[in-house]
Amino acid sequence: MIWRWFWREWRSPSLLIVWMALTLAVACVLALGSLSDRMEKGLTQQSRDFMAGDRTLRSAREVPQAWLDQARTDGLRSGKQLTFVTMTFAGNTPQLAAIKAVDDLYPMYGQLTTRPAHLKPAAGTVLASPRLMALLNLKVGDALDVGDTTLRVAGEVLQEPDSGFNPFETAPRLMMNLADVPKTGAVQPGSRLTWRYKFSGTPAQLSRYDSYISGQIKPGQQWISVENSEDALGRSMQRAQQFLLLSALLTLLLAIAAVAVAMSHYCRSRYDLVAVLKTLGANRAALRKLIVGQWLAILLLAAISGGLIGQAFETILLTLLRPVLPGELPPASFWPWLWAVGTLFVISLIVGLRPYRLLLATQPLRVLRRDSVARIWPLKFYLPVMAVAIVGLLALLVGGSKLLWALVAGMVLLAVLLGAIGWGGLMLLRKLVVRNLAFRLAVNRLLRQPWTTLSQLAAFSLSFMLLALLLVMRGDLLERWQQQLPPNSPNYFLLNMTQDQVPQVEKFLTQHQITPQTAYPIARVRLTEIKGKAADPTKDNALNRELNLTWLEKRPDHNPLVAGYWPPKKGEVSMEVELAERLGVKLGDTLTFSGDTQTFSAKITSLRKVDWESLRPNFFFIFPPGALDAQPQTWLTSFRMDNHPTLLAQINRQFPTLSLLDIGSIMRQIGQVLAQVSQALEIMVILVTACGVLLLLAQVQVGMRQRRQELVVWRTLGASKRLLRATLWCEFALLGVVSGVAAALGAEVALWGLQRKVFDFPWQPDWVLWVALPLTGALLLSLCGGWLGVRLLKGKALFRHFDSA
Repeated sequence: MIWRWFWREWRSPSLLIVWMALTLAVACVLALGSLSDRMEKGLTQQSRDFMAGDRTLRSAREVPQAWLDQARTDGLRSGKQLTFVTMTFAGNTPQLAAIKAVDDLYPMYGQLTTRPAHLKPAAGTVLASPRLMALLNLKVGDALDVGDTTLRVAGEVLQEPDSGFNPFETAPRLMMNLADVPKTGAVQPGSRLTWRYKFSGTPAQLSRYDSYISGQIKPGQQWISVENSEDALGRSMQRAQQFLLLSALLTLLLAIAAVAVAMSHYCRSRYDLVAVLKTLGANRAALRKLIVGQWLAILLLAAISGGLIGQAFETILLTLLRPVLPGELPPASFWPWLWAVGTLFVISLIVGLRPYRLLLATQPLRVLRRDSVARIWPLKFYLPVMAVAIVGLLALLVGGSKLLWALVAGMVLLAVLLGAIGWGGLMLLRKLVVRNLAFRLAVNRLLRQPWTTLSQLAAFSLSFMLLALLLVMRGDLLERWQQQLPPNSPNYFLLNMTQDQVPQVEKFLTQHQITPQTAYPIARVRLTEIKGKAADPTKDNALNRELNLTWLEKRPDHNPLVAGYWPPKKGEVSMEVELAERLGVKLGDTLTFSGDTQTFSAKITSLRKVDWESLRPNFFFIFPPGALDAQPQTWLTSFRMDNHPTLLAQINRQFPTLSLLDIGSIMRQIGQVLAQVSQALEIMVILVTACGVLLLLAQVQVGMRQRRQELVVWRTLGASKRLLRATLWCEFALLGVVSGVAAALGAEVALWGLQRKVFDFPWQPDWVLWVALPLTGALLLSLCGGWLGVRLLKGKALFRHFDSA
C-alpha cells in the first residue's frame, strides 16, 4: 500500500523537486566531505614531507643538549642540520655556495632526489646542485675545496624535500655531511648560521614534547609544526578548499530552501486527498503509516541517488585536481557518509516536519469547506526555531567558519531589505496609475496577496544572491591568482650585490635586452622594543628572528598605502599593516631595532598593504634613504629572462660573488594549481546553479494552481489569451526586477564579509551586480512567466479545470 501510493504520488512535480533537492544536498556533502577529508590527510602528509619531519626547531645558535635529551626521553627521533654560506673552489675558480650540512638521519620524511639515485651526503663527500656543477665545470668524482678541506663530489642534488622558498636565501646549493663541517673552518664566532632540528614521533609523543618546548623557546628560535608552516602555494590551495566549502554552503542553503518550498506546496496540494480519506473512514494511524512511509521512501531514494552522484562528483573533482594533489590520497573515513546521510535526515526533519504534521492534521470538514486548515505550530514561532536549527547544523558541519557567518549576515540583511522593499513597493504600486491593462492586472494580483508576493520575492532573491555570490567570488579568486603571475613578472632574483655592483649589473642586463626591476638594499636587524618596552618574542614570529629591512624613495606600486603619508622622513618608518595589527601598534608609535653595528629607533608614519603571496620582494619595514647606512647592506634585484640559458653562465662568470635564484619553477607550479582548481570550481558552479534552478522551479510551481483558477475566471469573462499571457510576463518581470535589486544589496554585504574577512581580498562595490541582477532577474522570471502562460493557457487545460471546478 505504501509503495503503491508512493509511486502514484511520484508523478507530482513538487515531490520530484523535493527528491532532486535532497539528492543534490547529499551529493554535495558527500563529494566535498570525502574530498576534503582525503585532501586534509594527504596535504598533512605532504606538509610533513616538505618539512622532512613532524616538527622543526629553527635557531640561530645550537640549542641546549637537554632539549634533545628530553625529546629522546619522550620517544621522539631527532635529526640536526646546519646551513651557512661560504666560498667553494674548483681549481682556481671561486663560487659562493649555500651549504646545507645534514646528519645520517636526513631526510626523516620525503624523498631526497639525486643523480645518481638514492645518494646521501656521506662523510668526505658532497652533493652539488646542477647549477653549481655547471658554474665550476665539475663532474661526478671531482674534488671540491670547501673552506680548509677538500671533499669529493659524489653526485648532484636535484630536489630536497624541505627546500622551501625564500627570495632572500642564497644559491646554488651544496649538501654535505655534518661531520665534515669542523674541517672546513668556515664556522667561526660571528658567522651567520641557521640550525634546524627535525623531530618525528606519534601524535601523543609530539603533543607531550610541544608542551615542554613551548616554555623553552628563546628569541631567535622558532618551533614549527605542520599547522603553522605556510607558503604561497599552500595558501592558494587553502583558498581553493575555502571556495569548495563556500560552494557546499551555497548548495545546502539553496537545497534547504527548495525542499521547504516544494514540500510545503506538495503537502498543501494533498489536504483535499487526506480529508476525503478521513471521510471514508481512514484512521489517524493508517494515514500516519502512509505519510511516514512515503517520507522514508523519498529519503531512501535520495540517499541512494545522492550517494551515487556524490561519488561521481568526487571522482570528477579528484581527476581535475589530481595534478596539484599530493600523490595518491589516502581513502576517506566514514565521517563524510555519516554527515551526508545525517544532513539528509536533519534537513528533511527540520523543513518537512511542519508541512507533514499539517497534512496529517487535516480535518474531514475540508471536504465541505476549503478554508478549513489545521492550526498547529504557528509560523511566527516555527520559522525562527527552524532558522536557528539550520544555522546550528551548518556551523557544526563547517566548524563555525567565517564563510557561514558572512552568508548569514547577507541573508539577514536580505530579509530586512525584502520587508522594506516589499511593503514600500506595494504601497508605491497602490498609488501608481498604470495605463497598460496587462501591467495593471499584474500589479493588482501582486497587491491582492502581499504575503505570497513577499515569499516569492524571498525565494527569487535568495537564488539570485547566492548564485551571484558564487560567480563573483569565483571570478575574484581566479583574478587574484592571476595577479600573482602577471605576464612579465620576474622569474629570477639576483642577491648579495654590493652597492658598487648595482649599476654594473643593471648595465649588463640592459645590454642583453633585459629590463632589471627595482634594486632593493637589504639590512638584517631585529625588532627589540615596541613603544619603549622590550618586545615579547612569543607574541609574533617577526619578533623571533632577524628581519630584512630596506630603504626606498619611491613606494612600490604593489604596496598600497592604507594610512599615513609617503615618503617617510628621517627618523620615520613605513610598516606593513597586518604586522602592526598583530603587534598592537599604530601611527605615531616608536619602534627600536638592533643591528650588527648599532641600535636605532623610528616612528611609524604610514601603514602599507603587502601581498605576501606575490613572488616579488616585500618588506615589513621601509625606511627613508640614508636611514640604514650605518648597517651592513647587500642589494637585491629581479628580472625576467626567457630562453637564454647561456646568459646565466655569463652572469655568474662576470659576477662570481652574486647568487642567482630561479623562481620560474615556483611560478609554473602555481600556474598549474590555477588551471586545475579553476576547472574544479566550474563543476561546483554547475552544482550550485542546479540547486538555484530547483528553488526557482519550486517557487513557480507554488503559484500554478492559484494562477490556473484566476485564468479560468478571466478567460470566462472574455479576456484574451494574449492579454493573460502578457499579464503573466509583466508579473514575473516585476518580481525579477525587485528581487534582483534586493539580491544585489545582499550579495554586496556577503561579498564584503567574504573578501575582507575570509579570502583577504580588497573589497570595492561591484556596480555590475546592480545592473546585471535586476536585468537577469526580469529576463529569467519573465521567461518563466511566458512558459507558464503557454502551459496554463492551453484550451484543454482550462476547460478541464473549469469542468473539475
